[in-house]
Amino acid sequence: MKADRDKQDKVTRLKEARTVFVQTLGLNLLVSFSKLGIGISTNTLSMTADGFHSLLDASSNILGITGLTISSKPADEGHPYGHRKFEALAAIGISFLMFFACFEVLSEAVKRVMSQGSAPETTPLSYVVMVACIIINVLVSRYESKKGAELHSRLLEADSKHTISDVFVSIGVLVSLLAVNLEFYFVDVVASLLIVLVIFKAGYEIIQAHLGILVDAVALEPEEVETLVLKVPGVISCHKIRSRGLEDHVFIDLHVQVSGNISVEEGHKIAYQVEELLMKEISGVEDVMVHIEEDRS
Repeated sequence: MKADRDKQDKVTRLKEARTVFVQTLGLNLLVSFSKLGIGISTNTLSMTADGFHSLLDASSNILGITGLTISSKPADEGHPYGHRKFEALAAIGISFLMFFACFEVLSEAVKRVMSQGSAPETTPLSYVVMVACIIINVLVSRYESKKGAELHSRLLEADSKHTISDVFVSIGVLVSLLAVNLEFYFVDVVASLLIVLVIFKAGYEIIQAHLGILVDAVALEPEEVETLVLKVPGVISCHKIRSRGLEDHVFIDLHVQVSGNISVEEGHKIAYQVEELLMKEISGVEDVMVHIEEDRS
């Protein structure tokens, strides 16, 4: 059946998204340990801090893998509507990691101001590592964004924004290193503050995009549903249209009025036709609950 195929396709997409997280986890660990290794060996505080910040990307990958593993489970007695909300929870979890990164960068900026002139050691290898890490993160972010769109994975799209935030942090470190060479120490603090704004904005957008899913915000416009339902022969009107869920995992609940002169069997047939039409015409509809009412006018 089409519904079964759609469900299987969604499970497949979730598993593919999880594979993407596993792939990017290795790259993020490489980036992180490269920054930490060079930063610690050259006593470059900003580079070391950026290395720890990159560990947040790896942490978000692990969080994403966990979230997708849980959300790909089929519905059961304890979770009759499935486990897809765990994906939204994991995405919001990533945003909190980004806020933690904001705190980290702000703390680093304060330390720089308080240190009054203590500067990190800069070497050609420091620049090479930072530029290489920026390139890797840009490629990872684009890959996650592309796969997120293909697989309809909000979690991959959220992690893509998290990854690109690390690029801005790394650019800030590069600016800091150049400023140290030119003895423009104030640039480091200014760059750090701009980095915080970028990361905070990305984290806020992730929460804004996923919070509605957790509180059962409207997933479809009632007018769109009503227009389709009224095309079904035998339907007089429909009301109390409710919808919730992710864009590719939507649940619809509505009341349909039919003539009071038809049989119970005919009423059930109309309900089935309504359900079939909505699942066919609206992409991502997982289930439709139709309540039949008699028109007594």
